[in-house]
Amino acid sequence: MELYDDIRYMEWNKDTHKLYTTPNTDILKTLTYNLDTQWTDDTLPKQILEYGKKPPLGICDLHKLGITGKGVNVAIIDQPLALDHPEYKGKIKEYKLFCPKDYDMPISSMHGPSVTSFLVGTNTGVAPDAKVYFAGVPMWLGDAQYEAQALKWIIETNKKLSEHDKIKFVSVSAAPGDNQAREHNSDMWNKVVEEAENNGICVVDCTEGHRFVSVGFVDYDDGKFKYGFPNRLMKNGQDNQVHVPNSLRTSAESYDNKTFSYAYWGTGGLSWGIPYAVGVMCLAQSVNPSLSALEIKKLLIDNANQNNHIINPTTFIKNISKELIK
Repeated sequence: MELYDDIRYMEWNKDTHKLYTTPNTDILKTLTYNLDTQWTDDTLPKQILEYGKKPPLGICDLHKLGITGKGVNVAIIDQPLALDHPEYKGKIKEYKLFCPKDYDMPISSMHGPSVTSFLVGTNTGVAPDAKVYFAGVPMWLGDAQYEAQALKWIIETNKKLSEHDKIKFVSVSAAPGDNQAREHNSDMWNKVVEEAENNGICVVDCTEGHRFVSVGFVDYDDGKFKYGFPNRLMKNGQDNQVHVPNSLRTSAESYDNKTFSYAYWGTGGLSWGIPYAVGVMCLAQSVNPSLSALEIKKLLIDNANQNNHIINPTTFIKNISKELIK
């Protein structure tokens, strides 16, 4: 076992069916594992996994104040989702798949349950009382047309919703608009993103050029925010980039919509940061629904710029409340 290893137990992979000697905290906090990973002593692994369930940087304190995203509709475009995981069961308002004709889409994925739980999970989510319009797409095909079709569906669905129920934010933990990251139809995605913005919807994805969410994590040992990934630290934050927690987090896990588990991510990717940022914006929308999506985005970036480019949910929400008073 090495630092940053992925040792999740997978039923279909016999190489993962091992009994691991429980390491010390310095190693364990960097690993990626799940509830089924076997340990000689599971006390510390369970403790760290439970730690990772709590959204960091004051989110839990906002929840105690009743700021939970209640009354907010948000959209996610991601890989297929196990709908019955108890972490978010009942929070999906609509679920629609976009894929090639006669394509055999899997029931679920690693990605879909994770991003959904980071956004609206009861224990793991930033905005646990928000409701989700979820579009499932085969991101692994390298063709952005399916994400574009999904976003078009969200735009058209939004036109039918009342002003109070409008979707203002779409969480997309992928880069469908990057020519180098996608084999086909990145221009199609970018065109529909522009259409979404013209319809009052803010699309938050990983596409270079308009991406504003960046990476970071709250260290398990000292509670301080660090830029980058645990295995790839950055010296400073980036201007007009909102650095959010993406590693040392725990997400929902289900591949068959029958077995429900959790995974701890010692080195989570930017994918895990996107729903955190969108969740914070959903909290702002619930506090001050009169603000547009792009106004909330600008205020979030301005607030981070004043905090060494680190997201600061508590002061951000306070500022949103002041905007309401104005």
